[in-house]
Amino acid sequence: MKKQHLCIPLLTIILFGCTSAPEQPGANAVLPPCGMLPNCVNSDSGIGGSAIAPLQATVDQWQALKRWLAQQDDWTITAETADFVQAVVKTPLMQFRDDVQLSFKQQAGDIQVRSSSRLGISDMGANRRRIESLRAHLASEAAPAED
Repeated sequence: MKKQHLCIPLLTIILFGCTSAPEQPGANAVLPPCGMLPNCVNSDSGIGGSAIAPLQATVDQWQALKRWLAQQDDWTITAETADFVQAVVKTPLMQFRDDVQLSFKQQAGDIQVRSSSRLGISDMGANRRRIESLRAHLASEAAPAED
């Protein structure tokens, strides 16, 4: 009987932490805000723990990043336009599905980002690390080649 009492709250927590893929924003719209759970980062409308700085990028870097993402085994691009990418990323160990949205703002020279987990209350920092790895990739692409 005690196991049954433990299963109900656990199931409630798991189901409460489940979300579906975000909708693609319209042209010039901000990325959807993160919810109240600590499993999302957002440069466009993030506040508190969900806030993260946008990625700095030129048009060439944006195009190179899109090509690079399309080649990644754990990334599946689900929507793409000239200035927007939406993808599902599978985590390496548990194969959880996370949603990433990248919105290139050419005049500002940046990429607004949103990365969120579909399952669980906390992402244990996975979404922030994912965006920071994209930032590092862009920085390495911008670095001048050494002779």
